[in-house]
Amino acid sequence: MKIVIFSNGRVKDYAYIRNLIGNFDYIICADGGVRHCNEMGLIPNFIIGDMDSAPREILDGYKEAGARIKIVPTEKDDTDTQLAVDKAIEMQPKEIILVGALGDRWDHSYANIMLLYRILKSGIRGHLLDDKNIITLSNTILHLKGQKGQVLSLLPFGGDVHILNSSGLKYPLNKKTLYTDYPLGMSNVFIDENVIIEIDKGVVLAIMAQD
Repeated sequence: MKIVIFSNGRVKDYAYIRNLIGNFDYIICADGGVRHCNEMGLIPNFIIGDMDSAPREILDGYKEAGARIKIVPTEKDDTDTQLAVDKAIEMQPKEIILVGALGDRWDHSYANIMLLYRILKSGIRGHLLDDKNIITLSNTILHLKGQKGQVLSLLPFGGDVHILNSSGLKYPLNKKTLYTDYPLGMSNVFIDENVIIEIDKGVVLAIMAQD
């Protein structure tokens, strides 16, 4: 099962993001994420949040279309996106994709990258997509598919990372340590359509980026 979560962050190119998402089985919207879902012409299965940023007319339309809506208190410990992620994890899918999880508020953006770690610890593949980035976390063997010339940055998340070997990269990372105070893994480049990173210790934050 593949679940897509829409949050209330920045999305500019809806056609591009829709193509990246591909096929899916279930949609969860976190509060104002219903705006992006609506722009793509999709109907969510489940909507959760305090609804402080979700347009009423969109919510009413989705309610009529059969979407389940859960309203939670505004004052709470969990963010709306975390509630959506926890709902997705409960369903035990193979993959969770976060859309609209980055934006001008860096605190929200970083919090949502933290949720990728929550997904990883649950044994589920997780990706965070926006118009310029595909972001994932891994602590074992990371398989990435892209185009030759694609930029890839590999950064440590939460502590130093030791990489046993890599393939498909212009600048190989074989028996290398990525230290938290030295961004060695910035702006590597795909030289093949498939890149494999074998991680011996730690968690890698992988960002496939474009200018």
